[in-house]
Amino acid sequence: MLTAILNDARVLSSKDAADADRLIALKSLGHWVGDIHQPLHVSFEEDRGGNSIKVNGQCSGNLHATWDNCLVQYAVGPDISEAVTELLEGITPELQTRWTASEPRDWANESFAISEAARTGYCAMRGDFLRYAKR
Repeated sequence: MLTAILNDARVLSSKDAADADRLIALKSLGHWVGDIHQPLHVSFEEDRGGNSIKVNGQCSGNLHATWDNCLVQYAVGPDISEAVTELLEGITPELQTRWTASEPRDWANESFAISEAARTGYCAMRGDFLRYAKR
């Protein structure tokens, strides 16, 4: 994921890249940045990115699908154009500075720290190893 983010960012910022290649890089970069912020993608292999964890309630299925789809739809709402406008209006110069002051590896480390934090309740010690807590 880290390499993909860096490669797609390089293509996107290249003035020599074809428009079609830049569009693919933009779409992929959005996906990778979303994935690296999902603690399940940077935590424990045995949870299969959240595909092994069942979810019930308003969002049902598995945790990966809940994160990728249901929670996004819940946060964004039914009007995508309105959501985009609100998101763009919310980007302040201070946020831009914070975002550009960090690197993709920082994002992955932050996501992993969330997954292993005791208050998250996602993992537990099993012998000498930290593993996700099957429920």
